[in-house]
Amino acid sequence: MTYFKFISALVFSLFGLCNLAWGQINTPTEVADLVFWVDATDVNANGVQPANGAVITTWADKSGFGNNLSRTAGTITFEATGFDGVNPGLRFPLVADMDGPNPFSGNFQNQMTVFFVNSNVTLTNNFSLSLNGHNTGANIANGRFSFHTPWINNNVFFDAGACCGTTRLRNPTPNGLTETTLYTGLNDEVGNSQLLRLDGTLLVSDTTGHNANVSGGIHVGDLPSAQRYNGRFAEIIIYKRALNPSEIMDVECYLLNKWKPTVFQTICQANIAAQKTVETWDPQSIGLYSTPGNDVLYKITVTHLGGATLDNNSVFLADSLPREIMFFNGDIDDVGPETQPVIFTNNGSSLSFDILSDLGFSNVSSPPDDMSDCSYAPLVGYDPNVRYICFNPAGNFASTQPTSSFEVSFRAQIK
Repeated sequence: MTYFKFISALVFSLFGLCNLAWGQINTPTEVADLVFWVDATDVNANGVQPANGAVITTWADKSGFGNNLSRTAGTITFEATGFDGVNPGLRFPLVADMDGPNPFSGNFQNQMTVFFVNSNVTLTNNFSLSLNGHNTGANIANGRFSFHTPWINNNVFFDAGACCGTTRLRNPTPNGLTETTLYTGLNDEVGNSQLLRLDGTLLVSDTTGHNANVSGGIHVGDLPSAQRYNGRFAEIIIYKRALNPSEIMDVECYLLNKWKPTVFQTICQANIAAQKTVETWDPQSIGLYSTPGNDVLYKITVTHLGGATLDNNSVFLADSLPREIMFFNGDIDDVGPETQPVIFTNNGSSLSFDILSDLGFSNVSSPPDDMSDCSYAPLVGYDPNVRYICFNPAGNFASTQPTSSFEVSFRAQIK
């Protein structure tokens, strides 16, 4: 989930504050219809890792369906810091191969979303991952379901059900040969959609989808023919449906946070700037000062500078009012056009604000965590008991060019 929480305690000052919000799930099981999940940070699916250099014969499925991968050929070893000298991985040298059962309910599947993280040691004509076993054929009735990441010509290929015409997506890889890389493949015959993503960014897509043969089961690594693989695998996740864009981002950010944190910071974090100002309330321009007995006008501006979209209804602001300030629960501009105690101004944020449901107050000293902690009903007029004023605008807060923002304003009196 991508969210933004801002709790302010600074008064009578101008300040800038940048907050990072992030989008990710804690585990792939949080997204519905998971059918397969293997993870090099938990090879045995029990929290007990193999010893560094240990030979791996089984890679346990963490989805709950028992679709374990088993060694078929070669020698696969566990490397405690195989990925970038930091994270664990399974090393698949030439001729090494693991296979598992078909995780779907039938021999054909017309919707699926596949995520995996791997890296190469040498450039080969690889067949790194397949969902139809060792099948390399081009026949749609019993053809390949394969990823070349990349092929020997440095192109990434995704063949969903056959090869090599309309079923194929291809694009030169922008990554280095040995770079840790996240791949996402989606095939959706029902929705006429097929896409291939790399490191959380779209690489190529089209408006076709296919009923793919998956009877051969999951294959990882080398094939005994001319389809070779020489590299490492970190994690593989498969769902039995076409995930929506938000779900894809959630899974990708989960994986990038683990395996490629520098990209996670760019793709999955939202750069949010919050600025609070205060000015003397002087509607008649008679030269009032911010002294006891006079009112002040607070404005908090929140700007989405870039990065991930914040999830629906996930923006939460809580501004702290010190004891010497009394919130004004009345018409913020007296005889002006406004009628409520708070003004919400939208500047391309795509957010909306309902004062009945999205505004709250707290009369306790501890900061609120969310709107459930903001249930105090303020007195009409100046209320010295309000300690926090809370805002929870509705909608998704997306970044637009050059920026998108919103502003909330309210009045208070200096005691």
